[in-house]
Amino acid sequence: MWTRQDDLSLLAQAAGPPVLPGLARTDRVCAYDRPGTLRYITGLPLTHRTTPVAQPRTAADLVAELHSLLAAARVPAPYVLVGHSLGGLVMLLYGRTYPNQVRGMVFVDAFSPTVPAKLGPLWPLYRDRVLNPPPRAKPIPSLRGPASEVVKLDASIAQVDRAPPLPTMPLVVLTKTEPFRIQPGSLPAGITLPEIDKAYQGAQNDLVTLAPTTPHIFATGSEHYIQLSQPDLVIDATLLVLSRVASRGK
Repeated sequence: MWTRQDDLSLLAQAAGPPVLPGLARTDRVCAYDRPGTLRYITGLPLTHRTTPVAQPRTAADLVAELHSLLAAARVPAPYVLVGHSLGGLVMLLYGRTYPNQVRGMVFVDAFSPTVPAKLGPLWPLYRDRVLNPPPRAKPIPSLRGPASEVVKLDASIAQVDRAPPLPTMPLVVLTKTEPFRIQPGSLPAGITLPEIDKAYQGAQNDLVTLAPTTPHIFATGSEHYIQLSQPDLVIDATLLVLSRVASRGK
């Protein structure tokens, strides 16, 4: 979804090239497939370009894996990281684990470590029935197998909380304005879509407070996948961070 023009053609509001080709006009960009993640093409299985690993894992596992990958691929630091959803939690821990390697970040409707606190007693229900449902309850068949990615969220959030503080650096937070796209009737009893959206949106404000003068940009009309519906906004946000990094002389 970061690279395919034909995916964007399905969305009337999408403007310009996909995020990676758009940024590649001026900068080097890289993306990778985590083991067990889904290829966003109808009818195809999990990504086949990455060796499967034992599941479940934690954010620290994903950070160590990315760190090793960047070294093996000889992609020199420093980096500006761009993360969507769970990827935002991973890059936040990466920046706090390897502070000398990261100079800026773009959070694309990212999962904040404060979501559980915002949901309070509803968090276990949201975690176990919506984010990490039992295999048989997952909506896509390829996600029901043992190789499908499962991340231990509570352990991962605890890892972020224990990590050193994030150094001051340029950040941008992009936030959706539309509700999550969850199939009618798929939510368990005891939690509603407005409750989920309110908690998720509130936690976005906590990402903004990670660094002074962080722009909080609302992608009006977009749901969770802003990189699909408004790729130009993600490109512009990343270019803003890159320009601020350059002005800091780093």
